[in-house]
Amino acid sequence: MRDRQSLADLYDRLASRLYAIALRITDDRDAAADALEAAFVALSRNDDAGDAASYLIQATRDCALARQTRPASAAVVPGEANPRTIVEDAWYNGMNVNDLAARYGIPEAKARGLLCEGMAQLRTQFAAGTK
Repeated sequence: MRDRQSLADLYDRLASRLYAIALRITDDRDAAADALEAAFVALSRNDDAGDAASYLIQATRDCALARQTRPASAAVVPGEANPRTIVEDAWYNGMNVNDLAARYGIPEAKARGLLCEGMAQLRTQFAAGTK
């Protein structure tokens, strides 16, 4: 179990960003707050979590996906498949390659390629410190 002060420091440093992720996924303030709370509770109970920030990001995403109050954008007509939208749908809507291919009407190999390209672009942007 992690000590209270380290959890409080992590909360002060990361809560607003994690809440924004959860809110983007759930589109519901209460569900986003619940997801954030569940992620911190899970971290407090997990002594094996190496990098606490990475653990919280993943746990918040997973908890938010479990609390989604809207369908995964199925009613919205998708735009053109590009690396950014593919990565966003995979991350925020929990879609896998099969789901992405079906949503955008493209072969799975193309969806996988766009996902890999989008992740490579994201890594480059993180390394450069840009959004």
